[in-house]
Amino acid sequence: MMVARAKTYLASCWNSPTLMTWGSFLSKSLSLIIVLPLLLTRLSAAEISLWYLFMTMIGLQAIVDAGFSPTFIRVIAYVRGGAGIRELKECHHAGTGTFDLQTLNQVYSTMSRVYRYLGVIWTFLLLVAGTIALQRPVTAVSDKGAAWLAWGIIVIASGISFQGALYSSYLQGMNQVALVRRWETVTSLAAIMSSFLVLLAGGGLLGLVIANQAWLVINVARDRCLARWAEHGILRTFVRQPFNRDIFDAVWPSAWRSGLGILMSYGLIQASGIIYAQIGNAASVATYLLGLRLIQMVSQFSQAPFYSKIPLLSRLYAEDRRADLLRVAKRGMTFAHWTYVTGFVGLGLAGAPILSHIGSHAPFPEGLLWSLMGLAFFLERYGAMHVQLYSTTNHIIWHVANGGMGIIYLLTSCLLLQSIGVYAFVAGMIAGYLGFYCWFAAYHSYKAFNLKFVEFELQTSFAPFLSGVLGSFLIFLNCR
Repeated sequence: MMVARAKTYLASCWNSPTLMTWGSFLSKSLSLIIVLPLLLTRLSAAEISLWYLFMTMIGLQAIVDAGFSPTFIRVIAYVRGGAGIRELKECHHAGTGTFDLQTLNQVYSTMSRVYRYLGVIWTFLLLVAGTIALQRPVTAVSDKGAAWLAWGIIVIASGISFQGALYSSYLQGMNQVALVRRWETVTSLAAIMSSFLVLLAGGGLLGLVIANQAWLVINVARDRCLARWAEHGILRTFVRQPFNRDIFDAVWPSAWRSGLGILMSYGLIQASGIIYAQIGNAASVATYLLGLRLIQMVSQFSQAPFYSKIPLLSRLYAEDRRADLLRVAKRGMTFAHWTYVTGFVGLGLAGAPILSHIGSHAPFPEGLLWSLMGLAFFLERYGAMHVQLYSTTNHIIWHVANGGMGIIYLLTSCLLLQSIGVYAFVAGMIAGYLGFYCWFAAYHSYKAFNLKFVEFELQTSFAPFLSGVLGSFLIFLNCR
């Protein structure tokens, strides 16, 4: 009996989207322990700054994606819930629970065309805009030829990786999140060990880029194999279909709104590092980009409890099971907030002493800057989860929520940049999230699902927020 229960428990863990997503994020986060110390001590401040600029530009891929990935994930989940093309266009998703294979084939074929075109656009932008933005930072490193060669490798690998997003979107839409994250964990660990060995052997910036980008290409091959074998291999039965205008028309309104929202929030925040690299010295830029990268890793890790449930939430909405949807959403939001606060406070208290001990060439951000970053990204997580909850209705408000945030962010940052320097970017984030993003996103999810602010937030965000404020105060005192 006990053996049977143990097997059942292990099987539930093995197939849990949340636990497997955590495993994937945790494996990626191990780079903080294994790779980061070597990176900060083996590379110069200028090379550290350039490395994080490379990573920033790769992250801008989400803008060119234009919201198609999350939209296609939802659409495939709707089709899996029994919705047809007509229901997709009319935003009526009371599906039967049994999907039509022909409809899924048409959706996949249309996805394939879209990703192919977007991949070409992305590669062109990297070649032109990315190269221009790197002109000044590259002049600060000693081996400029190796730096430009590293950039060329990134352009090629990123183009391949972008088109490979097709397979990841398909798998997540088919609710194969646990499968994807399990394999992500394995390949992330391999990538981390490769980077560690390269740095240990003195491979420098170029070697690190080669090791990192090679695994991006391997990940595409991995996802392709998984997609072809998942769900009893139904993808292998698909035949190439012509571009379906009806499907694209059903997807486009949600996609462009999501894409504009990503541009006006994540895109602008990522761009702050590129802008600062044009005006700041190598050491200060390295510190800011390091802090931004660390807090984003904490934020990404905290997404697991909620974001791993998005395909399930979309399917529950398609099946008109609202009570189950809200139960899953509440639990995911609560765990996500606590995960974020724990990571932010823990890293804030331990980060500076650790980097000082290892002799890092890029110091940890000072206490006030890190605390403000932590507050800004908590607000972002709060609003983003409400937007995602509302997006299960296939009514997209990303473009409005993030557009309003982006305008406030730009105005605040531009007004304060000369007087307070890098703090202007963080002040802009907080102003944008508090001034528009958070309340606008929450209002729509409350209205769509008949939620009450006090009752809902007491169960999800209130206690983690207070803990985060207390933690910020401790970080500030600890770094004085």
